[in-house]
Amino acid sequence: MGAKKLALEEGGPQRLELSWGLAWKKFTVILDGTVVGTTDGGSSALKKGVNFTLPDGSTLSVQIQSGVFNVELAVLRNGLPLPGSSTDPEQRIKSAAYMLYFLAGLNTLLGVVAMVTENEELTALGMGVGSLLFGAVTAVFGFFTYRGTRAGPILAILLYLSDTVLTVMDTINQGGKPQVFGLIIRAYIVITLVKAVQAAGELKRRGEAGVSLQP
Repeated sequence: MGAKKLALEEGGPQRLELSWGLAWKKFTVILDGTVVGTTDGGSSALKKGVNFTLPDGSTLSVQIQSGVFNVELAVLRNGLPLPGSSTDPEQRIKSAAYMLYFLAGLNTLLGVVAMVTENEELTALGMGVGSLLFGAVTAVFGFFTYRGTRAGPILAILLYLSDTVLTVMDTINQGGKPQVFGLIIRAYIVITLVKAVQAAGELKRRGEAGVSLQP
């Protein structure tokens, strides 16, 4: 079971409510407390996409989009993602920026702990001054990602791909095997950043075309 509230316009009240049961059954769209429509087709119907007509005549499209690591619920009004929804370009940019800020803070924390406690295990993992520098660079990329630039996530992608290659090569040279879980986490990071690059490009194209972000 699940539920989600969304606004129809940027900064507006969350007038739209979506609710569903197990396996996406009884998917219901409610606007201002009034039921707009319901579909009982479950996940199979939502994967194909379901349309609802809102009272003002606009079309609300809902579709389940399966990614490599997650399942997103795309909610569009007249073809444009609603603010705060999974496929909203601004939301994807913010998610990527927050992820980079988290990674920056984590690397900085581990670097400080390794230096203060002189922890051999953390030092062996490369934590220390290098972690502080890595965290600082990641934070800078997070800032520019949040600003909606394409350069921020692109440089972050290059950073993490380079770090992944060096880490894997170092592990192999030492006779070890790369950790699958760690590679999966890094793949998730890169995919999130790729979505941010695409989102920034979409927002730029809309701006150049003079298209409003909201219906």
